[in-house]
Amino acid sequence: MFRLRNIIILALVILTLGIAWKYYKKYKEAEKLKIGEIALHPTQKITGINDVVSILKNGLNLEGFVEIRNFSGKDYTLNQISLDCFTPNTEKIIAEQTNIIQNDVNIKNKQVTNIPLKYKVDILNAISLFKECGVIPATATVWSIIANPVESYKSFDLKKLKIKLKGFIQAEGITLSINESYPLYE
Repeated sequence: MFRLRNIIILALVILTLGIAWKYYKKYKEAEKLKIGEIALHPTQKITGINDVVSILKNGLNLEGFVEIRNFSGKDYTLNQISLDCFTPNTEKIIAEQTNIIQNDVNIKNKQVTNIPLKYKVDILNAISLFKECGVIPATATVWSIIANPVESYKSFDLKKLKIKLKGFIQAEGITLSINESYPLYE
């Protein structure tokens, strides 16, 4: 009886140590999985008032990628990505990711993997983003911009236009958080 109890306790200790070692190795490997460059740009160039009117009619489309750098010797499978666009200061949500990753993405060892991103900022959120960033005056309305497009365009300063990307990427239980401001026009 005493011997059976000792064997069970020893087996439980070995099992617990094995599980702990597995999680320790995963934690150490997770340190080698990093977020790299994030590139996000409007699909429409704003070169004149017609482009501004187009954005006011159709909204602002953004495309780009987030880079995941795998410095470990192990491949990972991307399970989930949730990155949304927010205004840079008040952090009001302006767009959710429109391209849902359908298939698992393999993050190869010792390589860089680009995960595509797409967003659609509707007209109301585009106006509030433009106002918060100082691209247009805070008193401007859609109607005032449409009524005096040339005058409104003169005050546009697109270099001020920024967004904040917030969310996470998860690969096999490892979560990488993202909370970065990003300029759209440079």
